[in-house]
Amino acid sequence: MSEPHPPLGSEHCYISLPHKPTASICCTVAKGTSNVLVVFLNGLGLPQSHWWTTITLTHFSTVNLPQPFFLTYDRYGQGLTTDPDPQDGIPSPLPPGHRHDLNSVAQDLHMLIREVAAKCHLPLSEAPLIFVANSIGCALARYYAHMCPGEVAGLILLDSYMTDTNFIDLYPDPDAPDFDPKDLPAGINAEKLRAAREGMGKRFHPTVTNEEGFWRGNIQTLLPHSYEPKLVGWKQKVGGEGPYLSVVGHDWDIFAEESLRMEGMTKEVAMAYTNPAWGRYNDGLLKITSEERGRGSIATGAGHFIQQMRADLVADEIKKMLILVGAELAPVIVN
Repeated sequence: MSEPHPPLGSEHCYISLPHKPTASICCTVAKGTSNVLVVFLNGLGLPQSHWWTTITLTHFSTVNLPQPFFLTYDRYGQGLTTDPDPQDGIPSPLPPGHRHDLNSVAQDLHMLIREVAAKCHLPLSEAPLIFVANSIGCALARYYAHMCPGEVAGLILLDSYMTDTNFIDLYPDPDAPDFDPKDLPAGINAEKLRAAREGMGKRFHPTVTNEEGFWRGNIQTLLPHSYEPKLVGWKQKVGGEGPYLSVVGHDWDIFAEESLRMEGMTKEVAMAYTNPAWGRYNDGLLKITSEERGRGSIATGAGHFIQQMRADLVADEIKKMLILVGAELAPVIVN
C-alpha cells in the first residue's frame, strides 16, 4: 500500500503546548468553511498519515456541505512527532517508558485543540467537536468527552481498544481449578488456550511498553466499562442529550486472519473468544449516549485498522455525522 498523501489545502505545523513548552507536536490542519472541527485520534499502531486518505475522500463526498476543519496529529514519540513527552523525564513512580497515561494524553489533546483553534481563528465556544478514533484513540475520545462535557457533538469509534480487560482473561485459564476441557468449543484445547493467553499477555497486557510511552496500566481504572460513563452532547448539560455516536467493529473473519500474526493465536481461538468479547464491548459502547443517537455496524472487509483498509467507509461515516451535527447545530459559516 502506497504512503498516504496529505489532503489538498492542508498545512503541517509543529505546536508547543503551553504546559509542555520544551517539545513540539506535529499536526496537519485542513481549514474549512464551517465552525465544526473534526479531530482524528490515532491508535498505538498507525500515525496520523493513515487518516489522510479518509479526509480526501470525505472532501469529495461532502462538496455540497459546509466544510469542517480537519485536524490530525501524532502524539509525543509517534509518527512525525519525534519529541518524547517532556513528562517522561520527570521522576515518577511509574515504570520507565510509561510516564504519561490516558489522563495526561487527554490533557494534551485539550490544549492542542485550543492552540489549533486560536491559530485558525475558530471560536471554540461555537465549535462542536467530532472525534474520529481508532483503537486506543477511542478510549481517548471517550475520556476527553467525559472530562470536557458539552464540547463533543459526535464520536466515530473504529474498533475500540477494550478497556475492561487485561487481554489475558479473554480466554479461559486451563490451569484454573474449575477448568473443564469438555466445555471447550471444537478445535480448541488447553494447549491452544495457554498459548493464546501467553501471547496476548506479552503483546497487549496494559503494562506492556510501547514506543510512544503511553502507559495503559491504569486504563481499566479510568474506563472500567464500555457502557459508562454516560456522555453529554455539545452544549448539553448533565441529563441532556448525548453526542451522536457511531460504533464500527472489525470484520470477524478478517480479524481472525490477522490474529495469525500474533504469537500463540489461532483462528479458532479468535473466533470463539476474541471476536465475541469485542462484539460485547461494542454493544456496551452504544449505551454511553442517548439510545436514539447511537448506531453500530461492522466494517466488512476490514480488520482492526479500519481507516487503513476501508477509508471509504470511514469517509461515509463522517459524512453522515456531519449531516446530523450540521442539521442540529446549524454551523456558522466562517468568513
